[in-house]
Amino acid sequence: MLVSLSPVPAGAATAEPPAEAPAWARLVPDDTTQVVRTVSSRDYCRRVWCTVTQAWRKDADGTWTLVREARSSIGSRGWGKRREGDRRSPVGVYEIKVTFSTTRDNPGRMPWRRRLPTSNVSAAAGPSYNTWIEVRGATSGDRPSMRSGWVLDFNHVRLRPGVGPRPVPGRGSGIFYHTSKPGHRWAPTAGCTQVGDPQEMRWLLRWLRPEAQPRVVQGR
Repeated sequence: MLVSLSPVPAGAATAEPPAEAPAWARLVPDDTTQVVRTVSSRDYCRRVWCTVTQAWRKDADGTWTLVREARSSIGSRGWGKRREGDRRSPVGVYEIKVTFSTTRDNPGRMPWRRRLPTSNVSAAAGPSYNTWIEVRGATSGDRPSMRSGWVLDFNHVRLRPGVGPRPVPGRGSGIFYHTSKPGHRWAPTAGCTQVGDPQEMRWLLRWLRPEAQPRVVQGR
């Protein structure tokens, strides 16, 4: 799929008129050249959580090109997150706060943090709400569905307690792009986006690069 922003050369009678930019492209910064976009899709199923996740590249001439597409799923109640626990996924344009994996080294080039068995983004009310913390004694931080992905910069998520703007209490916490657990690739989530095939997530992590100022477009 190709969207051209290039002007039509003067006098070129056989040239096709330029196509309009995708509507979502107007929502991202001008210097953004990589977009991960997740939208509803009925290609695979007809439930409210059925989506596809796309990788888009902006070329030097302003052309947006669809590079890759993979089946994914969102919250079990669809789009429109408003509060903690509503099982909906947020709509809008977001930055990637940090990528993560359980590997010892960064699998890509984006800012990265290793996820440990003790790792958790807290949903508990209080000063650590929507904050990445290490919970002594926890063992589920590196479960199969959380072995690679990224933290979506939703509701002022913090990577350390007290560092950065305060998350809005009750607005929602721990919104990730993550993989799936064995046997449940296309299951709905509690509000995250699940890229069901772990190989597709690994591809995205290798593809993304910080100089492209990537953005995540949800439901647009």
